[in-house]
Amino acid sequence: MAIRSFRTADGVHWQVWNVVPGRRDTERRVGYDRRNPEPVFRYTGPERRRGADRRQPPQFLSPQLASGWLAFECPTEKRRLAPIPQHWEQLPDGELEQLCMAARPVARVTPVAEVTDDEQGGG
Repeated sequence: MAIRSFRTADGVHWQVWNVVPGRRDTERRVGYDRRNPEPVFRYTGPERRRGADRRQPPQFLSPQLASGWLAFECPTEKRRLAPIPQHWEQLPDGELEQLCMAARPVARVTPVAEVTDDEQGGG
């Protein structure tokens, strides 16, 4: 995953990176157990798992996003552009700014803070 930073003409600092969902080159848990010098023997019996393969891309993605997107983020906003333009990593900052302005704004996900007993008035 490449990541770039650029500043727009009005001085806003943006970061941009590519996102490719569900892309895993190798299964991490095959071959050996790194905690044990003995080799791990593969299970050769019938399949015991039920349901869909969890390594597949999430089904909630729209078809336009299934092959990936560029994520643009500044301190106040986040945007998404699909599909990923070829050679975007080498584009001049001005062209990245144009792509950013063409990208769709998306809602930022903010983590929910845990409320402690002190904040609730207890304790």
